[in-house]
Amino acid sequence: MTYLLIKTLHLLAAMAFIGTLFFQVLILAPAGRRLDASVRAPVSQALGQQARRVIHVVAIVLYGAGLMLAWQYRSLLANPLSSHFATLLSLKILLALLIIGHYAALIFLRRSQRITERGMYLLNVSLLVHAVLVVICAKSMFVL
Repeated sequence: MTYLLIKTLHLLAAMAFIGTLFFQVLILAPAGRRLDASVRAPVSQALGQQARRVIHVVAIVLYGAGLMLAWQYRSLLANPLSSHFATLLSLKILLALLIIGHYAALIFLRRSQRITERGMYLLNVSLLVHAVLVVICAKSMFVL
């Protein structure tokens, strides 16, 4: 697979990932609060199931392509403070790992039924903030 194709897949998957989070946090959650609970519950469940199906595929493409891209820079990653690019790439990888940690926590909390609707919203806000920080790092890597 060519570098350009891998980078394009990574970019498209990142757009889908962040777009999904953006929709959930800034559109769906506020709109859902205006609905009656009898309507909100089934709609939320159906949308959540569909989002999970889609986001799993998106995450595999996003992280798979990200690993392939990072492999190209493994010598720089050996010394993350050697340049702005290496530092930002290392920070971007750290943030991406924190996003995986969020999802692991989310899965655990959902399965053990320890998370409320408010907790889900706050977790999604945190995910969106982390994802936006990843984008800022990615854009800054090629500017600084």
